[in-house]
Amino acid sequence: MKNIAILLSILAMLALAACTLPVPTEEAPTVVFSETATPVSEVEVPTEAAPLPTEMPPPTEAAPAPTEIALSASPTPQAVVDQPTATKEAAEATPTKAPTYSPNTALGEPSYHNPMEVPNYSEWAKAGTTTLPDDQNVRLQFKDGELYVTGKQLDFSTWWFSSHTLTDAYIEMTFNSEDCSGEDAYGIIFRGPPHKAGQSYGYVVSFTCDGDLWVFRLDGVDPWRIENLIEPKNVSAINEGSDKENVIGVRADGDDLTFFANGVQVAEAQDDHFSKGRVGVFVRSSSPDVYTYRMTDFIYWILGEED
Repeated sequence: MKNIAILLSILAMLALAACTLPVPTEEAPTVVFSETATPVSEVEVPTEAAPLPTEMPPPTEAAPAPTEIALSASPTPQAVVDQPTATKEAAEATPTKAPTYSPNTALGEPSYHNPMEVPNYSEWAKAGTTTLPDDQNVRLQFKDGELYVTGKQLDFSTWWFSSHTLTDAYIEMTFNSEDCSGEDAYGIIFRGPPHKAGQSYGYVVSFTCDGDLWVFRLDGVDPWRIENLIEPKNVSAINEGSDKENVIGVRADGDDLTFFANGVQVAEAQDDHFSKGRVGVFVRSSSPDVYTYRMTDFIYWILGEED
């Protein structure tokens, strides 16, 4: 009986100890936290946490910001300063075009005009004949009405006068450079001597194939004597190269000589050596072969009264 009493005492003690042990967390039911949580009705919900649908921005306002479009279309002021616009650069790169001279506007109807549509032998032939020159130095010939001029001697300046004698005048001749190179040259000689005067003189203005202007006064040929009025210089108004058309213009008014390339004034000089004389063509070959060009128009305006 004593043993039974001891056993009952031990069982009673174990029962009391079991009542005080904590419940393991993994076995704790979730309802415990629900029962101890704050009631929903007592929780404060911030108004920004769930805005009403009517307060949300319209879907169209979610598009890319307008400032991004503006930046791509127009640079900031600083960008404009650092890098000029293409329009400004183009304007700076384009040179100002020189004004052109129109003799028809300035002087009216020409005193003489030969558009070189038909051959005019009496204008260029030897006096009293219909024969054009063809010697060891120069050859003139007509083809389809146009005058072909050939310089036969290498580095040799040659000319041939027409029958026209002028004092003060504006003269224009239009040339096609044909097959040329380098310093092959074509041009005008004016205020030359009378026929069979036994002298050679006058003023020469010429263009080269590579675009140079050269103006000199011819004082004689035996010995060769010239005076440069305009040293050879490149002129942008001259069309360089083969098969190019160029208009040489000369205004000879007393001692004042003004020179034009395709209507653009390119040089001027003063000289009182020759005041009157015949007009002709000039040629100089600088290539190994002969050089030929053609004249396609001849026109002049008399200034004032002719003697």
